[in-house]
Amino acid sequence: MDSLASSLPRRNAWLTGLILGNALLATLIAASNIPFDETATRWRALAFLALALPGHFLFFGAVMALPAWVVGRLVRDPRWMIGTAVVLQSLWIGLVLADAQVFALYRFHLNAMVANMIFGGALSDQVTFSADMWAVIALAAVALVALQLLAARGWWLVLERRPGALRIRRAWWAALVICVAGQAMTAWADARGDRTMISQLAYIPWAQPITLKDTLHKIGVQTATAAELPGTGDSGLAYPRRPLQCDAAKPLNVVVVLVESLRFDALDPQVMPNAWAYAQQSQRFDNHYSTGNATRFGLFGLMYGLPGGYWQAMLVEQRGSAMIEQMQRANYAMHIYGSAPLYSPEFDRTVFSQVRGKIVNAPSDLARADRDRFVIERLQADIQRHPQGQPFFGFVFLDGPHAPYHLPEGFVSPFQPMAKDVNFLKLGPDHDSTPEFNRYRAAVHYSDQLIGQLLHTLENSPLADDTVVLISGDHAEEFNDLHRNYWGHNGNFSDYQLRTPFVLHWPGKPARRVSEVTSHEDFVPTVMRHALGCRNDTADYATGIDLFGPIPATRPLLVESWSQRGIRNGERIYLFDQFGGADVVDRRYEPLPKEEASPEAVRLSWEQLTRFMKR
Repeated sequence: MDSLASSLPRRNAWLTGLILGNALLATLIAASNIPFDETATRWRALAFLALALPGHFLFFGAVMALPAWVVGRLVRDPRWMIGTAVVLQSLWIGLVLADAQVFALYRFHLNAMVANMIFGGALSDQVTFSADMWAVIALAAVALVALQLLAARGWWLVLERRPGALRIRRAWWAALVICVAGQAMTAWADARGDRTMISQLAYIPWAQPITLKDTLHKIGVQTATAAELPGTGDSGLAYPRRPLQCDAAKPLNVVVVLVESLRFDALDPQVMPNAWAYAQQSQRFDNHYSTGNATRFGLFGLMYGLPGGYWQAMLVEQRGSAMIEQMQRANYAMHIYGSAPLYSPEFDRTVFSQVRGKIVNAPSDLARADRDRFVIERLQADIQRHPQGQPFFGFVFLDGPHAPYHLPEGFVSPFQPMAKDVNFLKLGPDHDSTPEFNRYRAAVHYSDQLIGQLLHTLENSPLADDTVVLISGDHAEEFNDLHRNYWGHNGNFSDYQLRTPFVLHWPGKPARRVSEVTSHEDFVPTVMRHALGCRNDTADYATGIDLFGPIPATRPLLVESWSQRGIRNGERIYLFDQFGGADVVDRRYEPLPKEEASPEAVRLSWEQLTRFMKR
């Protein structure tokens, strides 16, 4: 065997070749999600991707290869270096593959929120993979490692026969030029406001581009000013803005039934007969939108009356909802139940932080549909034994309609054909969604049966005449309705991921249908004013409006996702990415490159996002 020193050039050449090969593989994987039919006519976009994408993965590959490089310089036997490199390169290529699949379905990359869900245990509580899916994942992992081993062995043998097969210095100089050129193009495009190039960063996972707008401006480069929205981050809160002045002669009970992924068209006599019948005697808001396309932001907006952009600030200060705080002052009993755990996302440290001891999560050893039944039956029991004279707040979150759409054992679905399970790996632009959609409708149908039981208990109790009831969803659920390969939620701000039923039963209020645009932000102002007797201007504690006051025909709505912020403004949706750019699409998500975000809508949204921050 060669000495360690004499074999170092071959080891460096071998490791360099493995990095280059995997960078090319990662580039091809990520490129599979790029709509080249849309970028083919924009040469700047193609030129940018040709440099930025491989440069990005060359950097990642080199970072992941560093431990193997150290081992190769310290250990005589090259098998240790090869083994370390194969394991680490397999891991990061596997991560790129997983990210590409997630991005294809939901249009966001694996990020810190996903990691929080995985390591916090919430992902396993909310997403269930079928045995077939696990088998495919295991097979893909084995195939990836085998491919890496074959490539590693073959490349080592090539270098044994032809030691000069790779010019290391030339290779690394070329890689460096590609990396620097990609970042330089990014900095220039950002400074000039060139959305043709900057918008391509959305296709590059974990991109952290260099921006030099101020520096370039100082040396005479004309820089662009884009429409941007502020981030609330960890700034201090001024929430509420003024002390609450509330004095209800007779506070009303409030019950919130929140259904996971409940889309607007599920509220019909076939899918939700109980909720439909209840809606006929209630306030029914037909153009209602959640504050986000994920549970985190939808539930947050509903219970605070604020945009989801305040999530991080509220979490940092563990500041609960002003509505819950006022209910405490009014001596409300608290009955809070989650089928999915209400600690991930951290609703126990945000919405319900003042009453976290009252949260009851369904036992994790129960099947998902059985958890839903558990929380409904607990709230039924609370209503049956609740004493008259003390107001109460009831909250129940039903998780069954979350993918893969959970049903109790033996449940007979009226919707056929129905998928036995959901294989996320089979979903794609040409996939017939009917079986999965029917499974989703069956899960919602089961939720409606449980809602019917709860309503029956309430209506047959002495509390019914003094109880406000809301039935709604945290967000909606898409089944490729736009024919753009969007599935589930977290992917876009269209009606299919944001628009949800909003049935509000209010004692003494006649039934009506409202066609104007409303938002989850409007629930808190309505409850505060009409159930809790708060005399403050609603702007003191919320950004929504009173649903029993004048409702504008249209208004801009701030909406939030894991990777994007948006403004829905009539027939237009403005998309703000993490790089400070704004794109405009219509309600069908057709790009409108010649249009710009409305300055007035941006101004109003800016004010809402800064209203409760300390100045």
